[in-house]
Amino acid sequence: MSAERAYRLNAGEPLPQGIARVANGRIGHALAELRGKSDSTPVEAVHEARKDLKKLRALLRMTRGELGDASFRRENLCFRDAGRELAGVRDSDVMLDTLKALDIPAGMEWELRKTIQGHRAQNGGDARRTATTGVVAILREARRRVNDWPLERHSFDALREGLERTYRHGRRDFRAAQGDPTVEALHEWRKRVKDLWYQHTLLRELWPPVMQAVGNEAHQLANRLGDDHDLAMLADWVREHAAAEPEFFDAVASRRSELQAEAMALGERLYADKPGPYVRRLRRLWNTAQTSVRAP
Repeated sequence: MSAERAYRLNAGEPLPQGIARVANGRIGHALAELRGKSDSTPVEAVHEARKDLKKLRALLRMTRGELGDASFRRENLCFRDAGRELAGVRDSDVMLDTLKALDIPAGMEWELRKTIQGHRAQNGGDARRTATTGVVAILREARRRVNDWPLERHSFDALREGLERTYRHGRRDFRAAQGDPTVEALHEWRKRVKDLWYQHTLLRELWPPVMQAVGNEAHQLANRLGDDHDLAMLADWVREHAAAEPEFFDAVASRRSELQAEAMALGERLYADKPGPYVRRLRRLWNTAQTSVRAP
């Protein structure tokens, strides 16, 4: 990926310019994937575009204090709706990957795989093309608006509110999921964990070893929560569309229990700080990075 499209803010780069560059880079990458201008298969292209949309929303949340509520809400709804357009066509692909990783007898896996593939064959092709066309139109309009985003400050204050909000909400959702680990509570927590991961990726130039370490932990946590959610969705789909033995649901429950235990342990480390100290540490890293760039 070119430096122009890289998902990171560069030390010494004017912040408004960097934010706009990152946004344009993600939009451009998503458009290239959905238009077939990459080496990705159609399935991979949808997956890549959905990741770009999640990264765009994490960028928006980080810069919310600078964008203002009106601009934030407009762009966040735009990218949210685009992501939802693509989510449905991705569901069967996710279920097949989830099924492959589940410890069940080969014959049971084969029967369920056949059912899922049959459902995808009936519903996948036209839905994928329709969703892709719609999202391309949404993203083309969004790209035209980026240069009008109200970005002015080249200081940590432009990021502080968004970073603190992301961390505070993640910490809150972690505690909620600890107390009552429903599918919905775990899924909400995962959204904030992914924001934290992507925001640390954006800021990794502040101090790469530290930012990368925290980002990696958030990535691991997001993966476990994502695998847990995919298992829950697969089990729900199988209950509605297929005949499955109790052994299948026992395997799902066992694996979900393992994933949730690992997620809670990671969450204790990742959210050990309160939001205030967390943001103050990032401010110190920001100021140090800016001083280093200005030094002769």
